[in-house]
Amino acid sequence: MLLALKLALVPGLIAAVTLGARRWGPRVGGWLGALPLVAGPVLLFLSIEQGAAFAARAAEATLAGLVAVAAFALGYAWTAVRRPWRPSLAAGWVAFGAATAALQGIPWQPLTALAAAVAGFGLALAGLPRAPARVQTLAPPRWDLPLRMAAALALVLAVTGLADRLGPRLSGALTPFPVATAILLSFTHAQQGAPAALAFLRGFLPGMWSFALFCFVVALALEPLGRAPAFAAALAAQLATQAVVLRALRAGRNA
Repeated sequence: MLLALKLALVPGLIAAVTLGARRWGPRVGGWLGALPLVAGPVLLFLSIEQGAAFAARAAEATLAGLVAVAAFALGYAWTAVRRPWRPSLAAGWVAFGAATAALQGIPWQPLTALAAAVAGFGLALAGLPRAPARVQTLAPPRWDLPLRMAAALALVLAVTGLADRLGPRLSGALTPFPVATAILLSFTHAQQGAPAALAFLRGFLPGMWSFALFCFVVALALEPLGRAPAFAAALAAQLATQAVVLRALRAGRNA
């Protein structure tokens, strides 16, 4: 039953976000990409398979690891100004790996990790390069959507399958590995160009503030409240904050 849920949930979420981005454009696609598409299900599965204490520690590590996601976004963005998606993706992953390694030695607490994640995404948003406003639109190939879904599923199976060996801290640190983001961003870049990739990031980075809040609530609430109330509260906080971010994005676009 749990394996069937893994096989269906994350690929289904990736498919929904992909279709939403095609319908409403790369900036809204970036906003949708900030939803807990992979990390949310991974933390849920860890709480079922490893227990509430393990998953709470993993959520705390995930929260701290979001600083590395901001580094990924900057590494990708500055490379994408001059290079195609492959070297841009490599640069983003190198930035993520370096930041993750640097973060491992810090004794994080939920509040300090939340502050670091919020600051990291704010600085990354301010540090994005400028790009031409024109966005090209190409029809996606047939294999586009299945490949996105398969890549996201691979991370969920890998992290949850290796959780016993990795422990909560490393499991949590690897949970925000930007697989879903990399899939959505690199496909956007390949099919619509660097301006669309940067537009994606301009929607993605402010949306990640609500992602950080999701991890923060899970880290604090999972043990005292239990699985269902903790994840419900975290998702409610995420969606409320995400709605505010979407309103701000729309106001900025219409200004």
